[in-house]
Amino acid sequence: MHSPLKVMVVEDDALLRSGLEVIIAAEDGMEVCGAAQNGLEALQLLETFRPDVILMDVQMPQMDGLTCIREIRKRDVALPILILTTFNEEEYIFQGLADGASGYILKGLDFEKLVQAIRDTVNGQFVLPAEVAVKVAQYAAGNSDFMKEQRLKQFFETNTQFSKSEHPIMALLLKRWSNKEIADSLFLTEGTIKNKLSVIYNKLGVQNRQDAIRCLESNFLN
Repeated sequence: MHSPLKVMVVEDDALLRSGLEVIIAAEDGMEVCGAAQNGLEALQLLETFRPDVILMDVQMPQMDGLTCIREIRKRDVALPILILTTFNEEEYIFQGLADGASGYILKGLDFEKLVQAIRDTVNGQFVLPAEVAVKVAQYAAGNSDFMKEQRLKQFFETNTQFSKSEHPIMALLLKRWSNKEIADSLFLTEGTIKNKLSVIYNKLGVQNRQDAIRCLESNFLN
């Protein structure tokens, strides 16, 4: 006989948290191994229990869900974490993806779909309801910084002309950061940044910062 699937619920709304506990406890092969009302409590419970999956709310007092996910990922990169979300939280959904969420489920989802989402997540599937996928796509399409970062990442993957050490400098150059700001961010001297930028300008066939930014944006990132 298989051990029951251990689920931790992290939700600050007491009514919703209790409802989730009841649904999970009533399901064959599942049990609630812990319930927390914020991220701090969740981290404390993790030291005691070893859940197979976590249901994580986003907006909570003391420690929000995204911060908690980042803390959990420092300890365990593989633990499945399903974010509990609502329609008006697409920016949190998007950030959760970057922070290491294993999927998303909508609050108010009927219990059969909820249980199936939990099982799918534990089995290694990424859970993303169609309604949420649309929201994520709309947010990404409307977020120019995100799209620019994705195009730059793709550019670096397909263009071997620039070294890996030059990649972060070019990314910050496109953000219009000064040499000092770039140096401080990368823990390098301004002189080192100036020398590296000279090499980058040479590879781009330009003479200065403005032309380098214009060249990158017009020729590579559109």
